[in-house]
Amino acid sequence: MTVVRAPASSANLGPGFDVLGLALDRYAYASDEGDGGGSADHCWDNHIARVAYELAGGKGDVWFRFEFPPARGMGFSAAARAAGAGLAFAQQGAETEELQDETYRIVSELEGHADNAAPAVFGGIHVVTSEGCHRLAAQLPGELLIWVPHEASTSTDENRATLTPTVAREDAVFNLGRLGLLLAALYEQNIDLLHQATGDRLHQAGRFALQPLSAEAYEAAIGAGAAAAWLSGSGPSVGIVAHPGRAHVIETALPKDGDLLYVATDLAGTIEVL
Repeated sequence: MTVVRAPASSANLGPGFDVLGLALDRYAYASDEGDGGGSADHCWDNHIARVAYELAGGKGDVWFRFEFPPARGMGFSAAARAAGAGLAFAQQGAETEELQDETYRIVSELEGHADNAAPAVFGGIHVVTSEGCHRLAAQLPGELLIWVPHEASTSTDENRATLTPTVAREDAVFNLGRLGLLLAALYEQNIDLLHQATGDRLHQAGRFALQPLSAEAYEAAIGAGAAAAWLSGSGPSVGIVAHPGRAHVIETALPKDGDLLYVATDLAGTIEVL
């Protein structure tokens, strides 16, 4: 039996629209046998994990299970595709470096943008460009949380269609400045910079307008003293950084129509686990 896992991810982190992504320690799994306990589902022909598996040269049946909800802005499709493609390469005997490099090639092509693909495959925090991706040798300071609404979901493609094709120069400059501050906060482990550093004028306002409960969660987190908050990917989940020992204060302030996940950065990416 071969089992491969791939992590969830939170993209953008505020100002890094389409260029930043962070891997989370919640996972999707693909395997070539059922687990016997019913938690893994047999993939139908056009299941996204199976499609990636077959593109990677895999042949045979695929089973799939996951630890985080789809359509919640946590990189579900990237993780599912990474697990499927990774399974095929693991069956072919690929070592971790080759497995990840080849999996990234397939997942980034299927996703169409790599801000979730890179962390799902390689782990950690990634900057992506049209030429590739680069893993930052830095981590978020503080305690990482993800607020996930119970009912709301979003389609990334539909959500992206609401964004304007052009942006004002002053808004672009605003985001560039915040992105620079965010990199400084990461490398200096300066949690006090994070609130300003995660500001955005390119995408969050329009998306929050369509997802008022997410906007409420964002404002509640900041109001309760969170070091930072951002719309995770296209939403509806909200990424939050708490000062050490303060996560419980933030949790009590958040809307009750959602769950708060206490998470950490995944550093391994897509790997064979069995």
